[in-house]
Amino acid sequence: MKKYVMISLGMLLLLAGCSSGENNSSTSSTSSSVSQMTEKSTSNLAVSATSESSKNSNSKESSTTDMSNEYPYDVSLDAVKAATFYNNGMNIPQEIALTVEQGSQGTASFTIKSPDGDFMTSYAISYQQNPTKTIRIFSADTHEIRTVKVNTELVLGDRLFSDQDRVMAGNLYVFVNKSGGLSLATPNYAGNVDEQDSDVMLEYLQNK
Repeated sequence: MKKYVMISLGMLLLLAGCSSGENNSSTSSTSSSVSQMTEKSTSNLAVSATSESSKNSNSKESSTTDMSNEYPYDVSLDAVKAATFYNNGMNIPQEIALTVEQGSQGTASFTIKSPDGDFMTSYAISYQQNPTKTIRIFSADTHEIRTVKVNTELVLGDRLFSDQDRVMAGNLYVFVNKSGGLSLATPNYAGNVDEQDSDVMLEYLQNK
């Protein structure tokens, strides 16, 4: 009888030990899972913060890059202060000579060549830099229509002289052409175009 009681007590102690081991294992597993979740959450927050910082940095760089030259197609005053441009078209001035002083004021002289002689009309002009504008022109070499962007405008003022009472209305634009030289865009003094092309200007090339 005493032996039976001793065996029973031993079995109870063994069962209690197993239960305690299982509980310790469960507690350890739970603790490990919580630790892994905390590490993962911390890692995700770090990645998110790094991504947001990079995004803000790129946005700032793009904004700075967009703040480019206000007049990317400008032509300096020095380049136009004594320039002459030519176009061999009919019923238009074949030669336009510019004279611009450092004060941005000057003259534009239009010369029309004919069998009866050369006729000249001159206007006061002012040199200006304006926001980029897109214009269409008849190319001087092919007479095809192309689109160019300009910043430099020569605004016509009072007519100073005319030996033929010829009126030259409309402002002029100077730009660097596809060959790297200077071009002068003028109103189409010859006219005779379809209505949809009434805005297309003439291209004069600088004499080199």
